[in-house]
Amino acid sequence: MIKTVLILDFDGVITDLDIDWELVYKEVSKLAGYSVDGLLTFWENCYGTELFNSSSKIIEKHELEAISRAILYYDIKPVFESFKGPIYIASMQSQKALEAFLNKHNLKLYIKEALGRDNFGTKRQQIQYIINKEQGYKDFIFVDDLPRNKDDCSDLDIHFILFNRKKRDNLVKIVERINNTA
Repeated sequence: MIKTVLILDFDGVITDLDIDWELVYKEVSKLAGYSVDGLLTFWENCYGTELFNSSSKIIEKHELEAISRAILYYDIKPVFESFKGPIYIASMQSQKALEAFLNKHNLKLYIKEALGRDNFGTKRQQIQYIINKEQGYKDFIFVDDLPRNKDDCSDLDIHFILFNRKKRDNLVKIVERINNTA
């Protein structure tokens, strides 16, 4: 029996959301009353506040618009079909946006759980939740396109794979290696 859990980032690994981030930062900055030029630190600092909730709703509108145009990367469905353990999505997109994409591409049956920013202020919190939930598993593979998330999760007992679509990284090959070593 495979003892590996696969955790995938969403934007940059499963799909590419075409969002005007400068416009998003401008809208969130106006709401916050100060300059916001990146969301990960903003989410971490504001999680659980009214500012978090209000900003999340503004960004969710942009995410849902992008989801309506977003395509599924070519290697995702084969990975979902071939991976032998539980698959999670850990994303700082909204839960509603994640669910809309999963429904649009008929992917919900492959995913044990998709975790969005609504219930977690950081990727680290999402990964810790998965580790706690899957205590019977020994290996956790986290595939993400942001080096910052590797640093944020460096003390957790996971294997981090920095994934880069622009360098033609292939998720199928990664999962084949996992399946062959399990």
